[in-house]
Amino acid sequence: MVTDSRTPITHWGFIARDELSDDVDLVGEVLALNAAGPSTWRRADVGWMWELGETRPDPDAEEEGPTLAFGVHNAIGFLQWHDGLDVLVPTSGTNTDWVEYHSAGLHPAGIRPHAEVPVDLVLAAVVEYLDTGQRPTCVEWEPGAALKSRWSTRGTATAG
Repeated sequence: MVTDSRTPITHWGFIARDELSDDVDLVGEVLALNAAGPSTWRRADVGWMWELGETRPDPDAEEEGPTLAFGVHNAIGFLQWHDGLDVLVPTSGTNTDWVEYHSAGLHPAGIRPHAEVPVDLVLAAVVEYLDTGQRPTCVEWEPGAALKSRWSTRGTATAG
């Protein structure tokens, strides 16, 4: 009996579009992980996230290419488009504050306000990016909150 020893794509924090083989079903693996619910390898209280780019980033390059950051957390997920210093979020995003997702389920990352949308839209955007290599047009985008706003809102809430 031959078994597939390939590490699931969902265990990678960064996924390079040019490295995906035809037998990898990224959306199928994300759907399976999201549908698994609580188990020994997936905590339902943690949102999982990944970055999807055209190529793997070159640590010596001055600027990285654009990436689609996306995540799933049961019925919701998030989308962020990163292009240089610009970060865009969906105009229809529902979270009003920063939220936390975990890269490949492990490392926490702050996600900007207004990035969370229904998981179906997240998956549609991933499919479109995989097909075109361009920023998904199934989403209307707007500039995301500045990174410094993450700490300024926390400081305001805890001051006193």
